[in-house]
Amino acid sequence: MSNLSLPDERELLIKVAAGNGAAYTVFFNTYSQRVFEVAMLYLKDEIAARETVQEIFLKIWVKRAVMATVEDFPNYLFILTRNHIYDSFKKQLVKQKAIAYLHAQEPEHIADTDHRLQEHQYEALLHTAISALPPGRKKIYMARQQGFSNEEISRQLNISVHTVKKQLQLATRFLRTFIRRQLQSWLLTLLLLFSFRG
Repeated sequence: MSNLSLPDERELLIKVAAGNGAAYTVFFNTYSQRVFEVAMLYLKDEIAARETVQEIFLKIWVKRAVMATVEDFPNYLFILTRNHIYDSFKKQLVKQKAIAYLHAQEPEHIADTDHRLQEHQYEALLHTAISALPPGRKKIYMARQQGFSNEEISRQLNISVHTVKKQLQLATRFLRTFIRRQLQSWLLTLLLLFSFRG
């Protein structure tokens, strides 16, 4: 990633640190494809790689205040991407160990009941995630879940079909991320509880 750089990188980094959205967009447009390529090398999955791009640039914006101190942004971005993916691998490994441990502790006669309980918990978690959506996005998402087409939602809400599609994409991405993070948090907690019991 270090073979690609911007001629006015230092000035742009200072602007990003100050919250300049236009400068941030320049970095995104310049480097997002390279982050995607690096993520694909590790993940071998296009959807996961595209999610990684979004998560990396969200991190950059959230921590934009430190951008003014970055000396080599392409190298910084590569390290940030690599570490983010490694952390994801670690979390996935912990989650798999937690699931394996819980299955090993689970008596066979309560497996079906526990499965139904898990479905109920998932539905409750999904409801919580939907409730956290912005009102307009939630209205569009719920209308789609009720069977309305994008065109019908567009007419009902007096917005463009493009806006409907974009809001549905954002809603789906948020729900997927919200649920994944909550499940990871629960599994980590369960793993810690059972490890103390052992």
